Amino acid sequence: MPESAEAQVKEALLALLKERDIQHITMKEIAEKAKVSRGSLYLYYEDKFSIIEDVIEDMKEGLGKALFDAFSHMDTLHLNKKRQTVHPTLSFVHEHRSFFSVMMNRGHFHRFFRDVFQQDVLLTPVHVNLTPIEREIYGHYRALYTYAIILYWLNEDAAATPEAISQKVWELVSQKRFYWLFGQAVPGEREKDKQIDRRVVRTREALQKAFLDVLAEKKDYAAITISDITRKSNIRRATFYDHYANKEELLQTMIQRSCAEIIDHLTIASSPNEFSLKEAEKALASLLSGLSKMPIVHFLNREWGVPHVIPDMLKALESFYLHQQTDIHAEKKLYAHYVSSMIIGLLLYRLDEGKTHPPEVLAREFLQFLDVKKYKVVLL
Repeated sequence: MPESAEAQVKEALLALLKERDIQHITMKEIAEKAKVSRGSLYLYYEDKFSIIEDVIEDMKEGLGKALFDAFSHMDTLHLNKKRQTVHPTLSFVHEHRSFFSVMMNRGHFHRFFRDVFQQDVLLTPVHVNLTPIEREIYGHYRALYTYAIILYWLNEDAAATPEAISQKVWELVSQKRFYWLFGQAVPGEREKDKQIDRRVVRTREALQKAFLDVLAEKKDYAAITISDITRKSNIRRATFYDHYANKEELLQTMIQRSCAEIIDHLTIASSPNEFSLKEAEKALASLLSGLSKMPIVHFLNREWGVPHVIPDMLKALESFYLHQQTDIHAEKKLYAHYVSSMIIGLLLYRLDEGKTHPPEVLAREFLQFLDVKKYKVVLL
């Protein structure tokens, strides 16, 4: 297919994705929008999914090249020497805004950035002395908060220029401290849970356990039915609908429950800036140790196709951080996006490459990234 026609096909699909999900788009519609024949379209693409995969691979390659080219001439990236008025990641997003506007709010799109940053596109040219564990943590950490910063830009400050967002990011990163991960309890958050009848609690717990059991058996969220859940829990179908409108509501409830458990580990009695590094390491290690018992572990399994987990986790954690009284001069919503994504990046690493490392080691290594005195590097 000529390059011009290929570009038209990709642009046509992105335009249609602005209107509806890919499941409801046909190859006929793509061909008509791109002004190419269906026969020509099928010569080069098996189906609509192969087109979007092609688009995504083009974007991964493009972003990786943009980052490498931008930093290949540097020995190090000093926080106190802002060498660029706009970060190359944000320049690339701005240049390809139609793609990112369509894709960013899709459930598993954080993996796009993980795949890009696995290539060491920044650390290859930049001479930064990181241990193997630090490099692994860095990939998840950087991918997730880049994803969160772009989400913030497109959803919260869409009119801002890449230069303006870059300036906000430089300002935020230059202030970062390890104690940002922690906060004080948000008043009223747990009050409604205490008021629920115990019989209702038992029924919901049984349905949630059944849902996890069925997910573990089928290993495919889309294949789970309400009948599967009610049979496994030995609870009537009508009773299920007394508590949840559908399996999506059940899933969302369980994600929120897991997020509440995560937040419990990050909640402290004192002011965060009075929290010592040793106390922070202990609290973070406790979270990593308890992670395997949380339902969220199953939902984060990328092979099982559970939708919207990362976006829902970001919302819950952001709410916690937005309620904190901070002395941060940068935009507070950007701070909430940034810190929430760091936590999720760490959890994803723990469930992936980090399984073999003791929680105490991971907690200590991760907190080092939040000490700008150790790494004079802009980690974006």
